[in-house]
Amino acid sequence: MDSSLKERVDLLHDTNQMSDQIYQQLPGIFDRVEKFLGVKLLEENAGSFASHISVALQRISEGKPVSEISGELQTVVKENPDFYEFAKELLSEKASETNIDAEAAFITLYFCLLSGKENA
Repeated sequence: MDSSLKERVDLLHDTNQMSDQIYQQLPGIFDRVEKFLGVKLLEENAGSFASHISVALQRISEGKPVSEISGELQTVVKENPDFYEFAKELLSEKASETNIDAEAAFITLYFCLLSGKENA
């Protein structure tokens, strides 16, 4: 993991915005995202994504995921089903019975931005 991105993740962990378990899983998640998108995650391009996925995973683990999305975000999901399915796969490991569709939609948007897709 990029050192400046690690600083962000460390800060989120140190301020109790994520559990130890999620903190320990993030490097593996970031590796999977880098391989899937073919993009190196750095603070400059992925800082916001790192914050969002960290907090999203924490919400999911507490059974309190975001549950609503805009029509615009629904369109992004429909136009990028591969990103959406990968986002659901990443998030579902923490989900058990929790509905993660809206959280996965937000992660899909980040994947579009990270990959340079114009429709995001």
